[in-house]
Amino acid sequence: MTDLTIKKPLAPIYLLYGTESFIIKHLKEKIIHVALSHDERAFNLGVYDMNEEPLDLALEDADTLPFMGEKKVIIIENPLFLTSDPKKQNVEHNMDKLAAYLKQPSPTAVCIFIGEFEKLDKRKKIVKQLEEAADVRECVALTEEKLYRWLQEEAEKQQAYYTKEAHELLMAMVGDDLAILTNEMQKLALYVGEGGTIDRHVVEQLASRTLESNVFTMVNRIMERKLEDAYQMLEDLLKQKEDPIKLAALVTRQIRLAFQAEVYRREGYSQSQVASRLKLHPYAVKMAWKQGERLGRERLKRALIFCADMDDALKTGKIDKVIGIQMLFERMASL
Repeated sequence: MTDLTIKKPLAPIYLLYGTESFIIKHLKEKIIHVALSHDERAFNLGVYDMNEEPLDLALEDADTLPFMGEKKVIIIENPLFLTSDPKKQNVEHNMDKLAAYLKQPSPTAVCIFIGEFEKLDKRKKIVKQLEEAADVRECVALTEEKLYRWLQEEAEKQQAYYTKEAHELLMAMVGDDLAILTNEMQKLALYVGEGGTIDRHVVEQLASRTLESNVFTMVNRIMERKLEDAYQMLEDLLKQKEDPIKLAALVTRQIRLAFQAEVYRREGYSQSQVASRLKLHPYAVKMAWKQGERLGRERLKRALIFCADMDDALKTGKIDKVIGIQMLFERMASL
């Protein structure tokens, strides 16, 4: 689990890598904030892209004394030499010089290696040396509880209170993208103001809905045989210029996910195991799990067959797109 705390004394070297770019950016900004005042950034913050500049330049900068300050921060972006990525970088990098620096880093510099890639190549000697010398943070999707705490802290910055019930609804409406969730929370916290409470009512009124969350809700309405609600949602999405074929594909994806979750549930897998197998955020699996449990495997299986038939009819032009997706809704609701 990613450690999101940055405290003094700072480590001389940080390695921030992983697929969650928002967390990487967050940690990078926290390190800079702790190390440098706003005025010091102009003189003591260096950024080097390893796709364009040799590593030597960054290390030489780290070895020079800071100007009118106690620390300097050196950011080293795109260090693909730490991965097994076969893509050759245009710039040659001196690994011996890096190894020497790792053994004796500058006491006045904080070097931050930034890698927006999934894995390190731990077979490489330099990777092992960096892991030994650095404070390493693997930045991956937060667990549900960690995500709730993150958003709570965002609310607390505006001295607002965020309820668990509101969190459940916000996740259902917005999805699990951390950057979008953080932006929504900042908006909600500003709306309720100091001492206010962000509850389900506030989220329902103000939070933006993603296309995926609209489709999730629409599938629920269809399978609950609330076709009037489903058609209203469909009409709203079509007014927003959403393509009916794309909508049908998203409906199919949601039905398939709910079906997979229900199959795994019956086989005794936990939600975390399903999330790992399907490579999805735990919250997306949690929602599909509930949907699958409520609708049942056989009903979802028949719905998938309808989806496959309609997908073929829509893509081959056998039927009008809008009429086709309405027919799909009718057939699914009849199950």
